[in-house]
Amino acid sequence: MRVGILLVRLRLQYPDSLKEKRQIIKSLLAQARRQFNISIAEIDQLDQVRAATLGAAIVSNDGRVNNRVLSKLINQLERHPRVLLEEQHLELL
Repeated sequence: MRVGILLVRLRLQYPDSLKEKRQIIKSLLAQARRQFNISIAEIDQLDQVRAATLGAAIVSNDGRVNNRVLSKLINQLERHPRVLLEEQHLELL
């Protein structure tokens, strides 16, 4: 069994309230779950309007699959028009 863990810190552009931030994050999380079949959640900076920290995990029998899926997630986040990727940490166990 192989586990992939991803931690990303995001800077959000243009949210003026926590409600708007939560809408952006909720959309990101739903899209990631649907597209990549991973576990993902907002894990830190919950009360900061323009910042978010996400944690994602995937389990499979091949570490290369985990790396590929989490790398695709990073690419998707980088292309999002309202998100700037500030930091990322990918760990394969």
